[in-house]
Amino acid sequence: MKIVSFTSIMLIISGSIFAQRSMNPAGKKNKDMFGGASDFSEYRPMGLQFSIGPTFMLTRKVPITNRFTNGSRPFDLTIQPKGLPGIFVEAGMVHYPKKRSKLSEKLNFIFVSYIDWGVSFKLLRGQETTEVNALDPVTFAELGSNTTVGKFNNGFISARGTVHKNFYLGKKYFIDNGLGVNIDYNVMRSDVASAYTTDLLAFDPSLHRFHKPFVAQMHYELGFGIRLSRRSFMVISAQAPIMGFYEWRGGAAALKWFNSNYYPLTIKVKWAYLFKKKNKGCATGLTNDQDKNTQKGK
Repeated sequence: MKIVSFTSIMLIISGSIFAQRSMNPAGKKNKDMFGGASDFSEYRPMGLQFSIGPTFMLTRKVPITNRFTNGSRPFDLTIQPKGLPGIFVEAGMVHYPKKRSKLSEKLNFIFVSYIDWGVSFKLLRGQETTEVNALDPVTFAELGSNTTVGKFNNGFISARGTVHKNFYLGKKYFIDNGLGVNIDYNVMRSDVASAYTTDLLAFDPSLHRFHKPFVAQMHYELGFGIRLSRRSFMVISAQAPIMGFYEWRGGAAALKWFNSNYYPLTIKVKWAYLFKKKNKGCATGLTNDQDKNTQKGK
């Protein structure tokens, strides 16, 4: 009798324990067991993109010294340029190709992952320091020196178009390569007749040169991308010009200001999301076998 009673009690306790046990992983609810709600929405192969980030003017690090003669007195001019940080803001669109080319299908290789374009404002900043050393006309010993600094803050309205090729690292991450063209117009232009320039032109009238307001370049972009969802992605990238079309200087991509060349570098974060496709008419629900038989009159 004691054994029967003990067995009955153990069965009741065991049943209670197994009845309260959850088969879900820790912290997961029943609705999360199969990944939660799935995204069955359809999206168009185009959407919006927004980009923002800093700009920086790359230039030489080693100063250059040139000797000039003003009248009978020689001078050494030591010129040191320096890039300064600016800002870049852009809004535009992203487009995915609807069809693959015959060559792409034959080689089983996607040449173009997506194309994006945008209209932006970018601020490019830099400075140049010149040390003027007066020399003895016979011994060329230094008699005295003077240092002057010139700065520029140039703002551009820019239109850009870029073709991208992605190399995926798994399903979520990818390396983003882009090749494109940008057309810029210098709407906020620093004074080209500053005191810094006026003083130095006394040594050589051709010493300083300034690029024209209109700029056209080919650029390359390299970045790291993350797919946030079926609808959106984000790319952190660096963009720099690789060839200049206008003004033509033998294809040089640098911008000339004062007595130095500056290469604009843009570091940006781009966020893009696709437009949702609008369904025509009412959305149809899933139809099971019983509904199908009912529709057929069975």
